[in-house]
Amino acid sequence: MVYKQFYPVLKRTANRILAGQSCVFCQLPTLKNSICDTCTKSIKNTYQRCFQCGVSITSTINQQRCGDCSQKPKPYHRLVTACHYDFPVNQAIGRFKFNRQLHLGKALSQLLTQTIQESYQDEPLPELILPIPLHPKRLTERNFNQSQLIAKSINSALQIPFSANHLQRIKNTPHQIGLKAIERRKNLKNAFIIKKSLPKHIVLVDDVVTTGTTITEASKICLKRGAERVDIWCLAKT
Repeated sequence: MVYKQFYPVLKRTANRILAGQSCVFCQLPTLKNSICDTCTKSIKNTYQRCFQCGVSITSTINQQRCGDCSQKPKPYHRLVTACHYDFPVNQAIGRFKFNRQLHLGKALSQLLTQTIQESYQDEPLPELILPIPLHPKRLTERNFNQSQLIAKSINSALQIPFSANHLQRIKNTPHQIGLKAIERRKNLKNAFIIKKSLPKHIVLVDDVVTTGTTITEASKICLKRGAERVDIWCLAKT
């Protein structure tokens, strides 16, 4: 049968991907990372974006902030994102979160780490990494927190202290997918608490930032409990 001829090839390819020897997107051999240089150039964020909220800026002027952030600054200081949220990144993140294809999350986390290193060449890194938490019920359903896995990967690479206990979600909010910004804000009001005091400079890690409602609410509570600066790191910004 034809499938018997291709099975060994597919098996070798899968083994190389799991071992980090092939690009997770194009499956071509790669020696350094889980995403080859060609795919990295294709998916990596290269648009001019607002320094604070990460939205694309179409102006020809080299401006750091969008009009919204200039008029009404966000509670967080800056947002660093690794990728465009379109194909194949959007599918990869979905498979990472909902199909437990953890190798995709690991590969994208490596790319985010590289972006962080490039973005903080002239300023100090945060003192503590906090992943955006899931409610315990949601965590039981999914069996893992994707933001925590991303944060742990960054912690391992950059040796920044990490905690999954400081920031906790006490409100079991419905899925945010498809909701308008005002509905998201209503969902997330009083959703987070801080269990321990925080250092002055922290970073919140999430997989995807959409309207920014989640990171805004989490940033506000962190600023009330000792943080003076909150940065945001994410795999992609829509």
